[in-house]
Amino acid sequence: MLGILLAQFAPLDYAVGTWFMRNGALSHSGVQALSGAVTGPDLKCSYSGLTGEGDPLIADVNGDGLNEIVFSSYSPYTVWVFRGSDCTLLWSRSISSTSWGTAAVGNMDPGVPGLEIVATDWNANIYALRGTDGTLLWSRTVGSSYLQSSVAIYDVNGDGYGEVFVHATDGIYALRATDGSTIWYYSTGGRYNSPAVYDVDMDSEYEVVSASSSGTLLVLNASTGSLEYSVPLGGSTEGSPSISDIDGDGDPDIVIGTAGGRVVAVDGPTGTVIWNVSVGDNNRGTPSIYDINADGIKEVVIGATDGSRIYALRGTDGSTVWSYSQTYSYEQAMARKIGDVDGDTALELVITSYGSRVGSGPMFLVLDAATATVEWTFNVSGNGTEGASIGDVDNDECMEIVVVPDWTSGGGLRVFDSPTPVSGCNVIGYDDPTGSRENVFAQPVHLTVTRAGRHLTVETGRDVTVSVYSASGRLVKRLRTSGGTAGVTLPRGVYILKVDGFNLVRTVILK
Repeated sequence: MLGILLAQFAPLDYAVGTWFMRNGALSHSGVQALSGAVTGPDLKCSYSGLTGEGDPLIADVNGDGLNEIVFSSYSPYTVWVFRGSDCTLLWSRSISSTSWGTAAVGNMDPGVPGLEIVATDWNANIYALRGTDGTLLWSRTVGSSYLQSSVAIYDVNGDGYGEVFVHATDGIYALRATDGSTIWYYSTGGRYNSPAVYDVDMDSEYEVVSASSSGTLLVLNASTGSLEYSVPLGGSTEGSPSISDIDGDGDPDIVIGTAGGRVVAVDGPTGTVIWNVSVGDNNRGTPSIYDINADGIKEVVIGATDGSRIYALRGTDGSTVWSYSQTYSYEQAMARKIGDVDGDTALELVITSYGSRVGSGPMFLVLDAATATVEWTFNVSGNGTEGASIGDVDNDECMEIVVVPDWTSGGGLRVFDSPTPVSGCNVIGYDDPTGSRENVFAQPVHLTVTRAGRHLTVETGRDVTVSVYSASGRLVKRLRTSGGTAGVTLPRGVYILKVDGFNLVRTVILK
């Protein structure tokens, strides 16, 4: 099952079954690779009486081989863990007087079963809890009040213990997993800005990417906290960055929105601005990035925090592919989620909205990602929804949708699933035709992967290097194709294959 197969840290590029942190992956891409069979608002299960900001999480936090749902609520101020199959409460723990932001899960103590959970509160406190029962491992204060940054957990130094990264109001912190003590600190303003973790300059070392509230993109060495480079964004930002190869040159790129209505794309290795476009409104929400219309070029999907518009921007130049607006898409604070929700090989966007609703229309929508047409909606009480996640909550190897009401609303957690049992759904990017394709500007190389048990045969068309990564983003092997072909046998698990220097990616699950 995916809860057993997946690594113990959030994947780098996109989620495969789980949802470990804000926007699913350390890159903040907002993509769920595992497809589903959710064709409408068919309620699988629910739990009443909690509200909050941030994404619910999907992971095996108690080590029983099955995924759980984790949520840090605003009212009551509590961390909750539910059984994914039926929304039964496994445990809950009150953490503070004010809980904000998306929690994160990761392996902070390899010597015990399960994962650990880290949550933040409005009063600048951070809490680390044992995933098996909610035992408080440590807590501490960072910065001052108004902390609304979501945390990231990742083992950047390879010691097996996940470091905790958070952008507080006074700066960016790297904290030790064992006791929460400071590894390094970088002084800069912040509040909403949530850090991404990635090897953006391809030097085999990880970077922490965030932005100051005054409007500067920051790329720091994840192990030392030293500044590698900064880029002025031309205005203040409360946004969080996303990382993906948007222009097809084989290098990671960084995309972020500003309070002044601009979206800025930066080349990861050099810090050079690729494009800087104005779309209007405050773009505090995290961009989501994928090839949503199967044209071989990735799109950047971003929504306005203080308005009703959602934009899909072409990754190569920032031009508008489409925009969507209606009264009930107001206030796009959280990111759009991308995935093949219904298993039809076409991608969807999961949209949550909150705020000053006009009328009684739905604040939760599923759109066709290529055309921005509405596929189905669900109405909720109060001001709407804010957090959502997509992943395999019931371990049937198909994704479900989990939503929670906004912090001012009534209601509770809801899980939407297929009305009839399903199992073993596809993974986009492998045998699903909506997967990443070669960029139209790249050289003529393809990537085909066939499976025979746990042996993979890789065909590329000509001699290239193919990097094989685990679901956590660790490099497992590099293959050099001879005559355009190579073979490799791997243990069971989830693997991501990428042709070095090309926008060609495939994901494989070996059982």
